[in-house]
Amino acid sequence: MGKSPKILAVFREIRRVASKDLPVLISGESGTYKELIARAIHDNSPRQERPFIAVPLSSMPERLAAVELFGCEKGTAVGSREKTAGRIREAHGGTLFLDEIAELDGDTQEKLFSFLQSNECRSRPGDTPITPNVRMISATSKNLKEGMSNGQFRKDLCALLSVAHIKIPPLRDRGEDILPIAKYFLKEAVTKFDTGPKEFSKEARDFLVDYEWPGNIRELENAVRKAVILSNDSVIGKKDLLVNDVGSCSIEEFLEEKLKRYLKEMMKLERCNLYETVLSEVEKSLLHIILRETGGNQLRAARALGINRNTLRAKIKEYKIHV
Repeated sequence: MGKSPKILAVFREIRRVASKDLPVLISGESGTYKELIARAIHDNSPRQERPFIAVPLSSMPERLAAVELFGCEKGTAVGSREKTAGRIREAHGGTLFLDEIAELDGDTQEKLFSFLQSNECRSRPGDTPITPNVRMISATSKNLKEGMSNGQFRKDLCALLSVAHIKIPPLRDRGEDILPIAKYFLKEAVTKFDTGPKEFSKEARDFLVDYEWPGNIRELENAVRKAVILSNDSVIGKKDLLVNDVGSCSIEEFLEEKLKRYLKEMMKLERCNLYETVLSEVEKSLLHIILRETGGNQLRAARALGINRNTLRAKIKEYKIHV
């Protein structure tokens, strides 16, 4: 969404590269929703009827990245209890989106470079190669030039991945787009949580435009959603939007406010699973927040949560969390 010159330039780039079947690198700060740009390219390309496979590399342990991409035979890799085809094969005919490409370890970078050069894919050396037809789109929130200069990212791989390069501007550079996007998120949240009509006060609108939004669109979406849930009347004020001020609302008050309009009807149901539903939503949100704060580092996240890393990994898979 948006009409600012910088986002209109992004739209033009999407139209320009979508039909050309070139590898595309999308760069931008965290929270700019780079996957949406990748999906827009795919959906406007000749591959639109074929798979779009997204691989979130930032939340993936290093030793499993190669297995995730290229597959493995049963028992040939850590944790491989069955044969896996790999996401490259799954994307055959379509688009493979590698999110946070800078997180790839050196060995997997080498394998990916070899695949892009030869278009041959092997699960392990000596296997008969296959030649999947895949368009590669990758994304990064890090400075790849810096990564190349210190040897953490291959220059030749970057050259192959960035035949076309789309840079997403941060939200603070798109001031005229903030209110339309905020109103979209407001309408979406009102519908989802069935709160009844809500609107922004003049003070809230001014705050939305003036705030820097270091977390970009993701931060804006979270702030609006929180305000919709926690505000008690139909007008959302600045105090409801203050990003770092959760107010004096306790967890008990929050749950009571959110659930009270449903409780009467739920009590009529024989099995409404309210307990499991609320706990799973809280757990999913907590995991997503901690993973974002730790930059997707699962070991640090597990330590902060006080749980086993394998347990965290299972929860990430269960809730399909992408950071």
